[in-house]
Amino acid sequence: MRSNTPPAIGIDLGTTFSAVAYVNQHGVPEILTNPHGTRITPSVIFFDRKGQEPIVGLEAERNAVAYPLQVVQFVKRHIGESDYFFKFKDEEYDPIRLSSFIIKELKRGAELRLGVPPDSITQAVITVPAYFGDRERRATIQAGELAGLEVLKIINEPTAAAVAYGLNQRGKKKRCLVFDLGGGTFDVTIIDIDGNRIRVRATDGNHKLGGKDWDDRLMKYVASKFQEEHGFDPLSDPLAAHDLRGRCVSAKLTLTMRPEVRIDFRHEGRLLRLNITREIFEQLTSDLLNECEQLTRSSLQEANYTIHDIDTVLLVGGSTRMPMVRQRIREMFATEPSTEINPDECVALGAALTAALEAAARQGERPPVDIQTQDVSPQSLGMIVQQNNELFNSVVVRKNTPIPCKIAKENLFTLHDGQTMLDLWLLQGDSKSPKECQNLGHFEFFNIPPRPAGETQISVTYRYNEHGIVEVEAKDIRTNKTLLHRKSGLRFPVEKLLTRRAPAKIAIIQDCSGSLYGQSMEELRTTLQQIIHTHAQEDRKIAIFASPPPDDVLRSEAFAGPTHEKSILLEATQNLIAIGATPIQQALIMARRSLKDLGRVFVLLTDGHFDDIDAVQKEAEKLRRHGGRLVVITPTSNNNRDALLSLVVSESDLIEAGSSVDFNQKLINLVEETEPV
Repeated sequence: MRSNTPPAIGIDLGTTFSAVAYVNQHGVPEILTNPHGTRITPSVIFFDRKGQEPIVGLEAERNAVAYPLQVVQFVKRHIGESDYFFKFKDEEYDPIRLSSFIIKELKRGAELRLGVPPDSITQAVITVPAYFGDRERRATIQAGELAGLEVLKIINEPTAAAVAYGLNQRGKKKRCLVFDLGGGTFDVTIIDIDGNRIRVRATDGNHKLGGKDWDDRLMKYVASKFQEEHGFDPLSDPLAAHDLRGRCVSAKLTLTMRPEVRIDFRHEGRLLRLNITREIFEQLTSDLLNECEQLTRSSLQEANYTIHDIDTVLLVGGSTRMPMVRQRIREMFATEPSTEINPDECVALGAALTAALEAAARQGERPPVDIQTQDVSPQSLGMIVQQNNELFNSVVVRKNTPIPCKIAKENLFTLHDGQTMLDLWLLQGDSKSPKECQNLGHFEFFNIPPRPAGETQISVTYRYNEHGIVEVEAKDIRTNKTLLHRKSGLRFPVEKLLTRRAPAKIAIIQDCSGSLYGQSMEELRTTLQQIIHTHAQEDRKIAIFASPPPDDVLRSEAFAGPTHEKSILLEATQNLIAIGATPIQQALIMARRSLKDLGRVFVLLTDGHFDDIDAVQKEAEKLRRHGGRLVVITPTSNNNRDALLSLVVSESDLIEAGSSVDFNQKLINLVEETEPV
């Protein structure tokens, strides 16, 4: 390692505490103390004044009781959630930004401890729970980048702990079970160590199970006793709740060393003195420990191992210091857990070793240590497909598949005539039922050549990279062309998809040319009003574009909407008058640009008498390339069908006025999976 180059650091980003480490000039990983001189930093953020950088760590933790509404804790439990925000002084902070404050403070402390200039440390490896999914991993990387770091790698916490342990086991062959119970998450991972190779065999866990849940149980118990005695629930008052949490956490730590502790809790002059024994605490939390045991046994089963196949049990995370945890391990494995590594520090030390390896590889330098790791996929990944008119989860990557990996599924076919799009819902879970799996996201693949239903065969490839992040690709097998795609912003329950209903914005382009004057215009107006009555709902908004637009409407905006308010839309239809020329291509451009990445179906009501058919066809093609579905509705007496058929991909998308219009199948573009031969 170059002495004048600030080192890459390893960060254990924890729910309750975080730590940072580096590899020194002797090739030994070392914890970097924070500016307060402690080896771990509370993952607590205190917002003092608007416009100032928040305070992170010990000082923030001290302010939690006095200013509970200005303090954020347990952010890690929300990383990857799009609907969680902390609000301070009219400004909202999402979990990514909140996590970045913690990472930035760890980075700042490392620079002070190493005596290097501010912002000179630019690379890091950050740890995550093994059971974190794609969304949480991506969010963690974004938080690191927001803190000014290049994230060299995301590594699972149990794997990082095994790296730290394996450094002292080189030349040996061992099978380890890493029991990682932190402040907010639980992972169990089975690892084979063979010389300098560390290979993960199986992992399981719950990223919302940790020491905080033990604290919560004790808090609820003490609060119930206070309410029995004084008629007031202290958990209903933020100040009292923060005070009580601090006392319960302190009591939990005391019970680690002593069989009994007394909690003195005072609120508004009312005092509760309560003795808590280990036995009471263990009874309050027995189901939490049972879940840890069940997940441990599940992981052993996944790896096809028995308890007797495990040589060493490594305890990781501060919560493993609870006597009940160590006793349960003794009962399960008939052996003492290893005490060779520090539960609070081993993850950061392993991350530092990994950071040094990654940085050396990128700089073409000799690594300080020679350790090779291989991880596995924490959960099965699949997609929603149709088979025998039912929707189910088709698993592509099985749980505990070694990563990085690339797996393709090729027995997939289009469902509709002229289908030019593929909707892919990425699922996480083993169940066949999509509603029992976690919906990780919605991808739209487009520019599929229009063909009859079932004639287009699609190959979908999932790639798991070394970070445990998922990458998806789809190809048209006939042409071997990779399909263009985008990640959709639409979020809605999978149950809606199972009922064949997807939310969307529908763009309606009304031809108002003079050729439609009279009965034809009234037919189209009636059909438009039927569409509004049927489809204008809260999750399905409609925008109306007119060509040419009325004099008081700009050519760059919708005549009405997008809105689900039927009264607004219906009133607008009364003001549509057939007069003038027909620059339909301009209306299509306007609709496409206005509903970019939002609209799924564009409905053109016209008789097909265009000023420039070539320009209209060109714009219709561009709309399809950008993932749109064009439906044309025409008067019953129209004899210009050839021109209109040139705009759509299938005859089913050319509809006569007065016919019922069901957009559900046009909004949901899945594929059908055939049974493999």
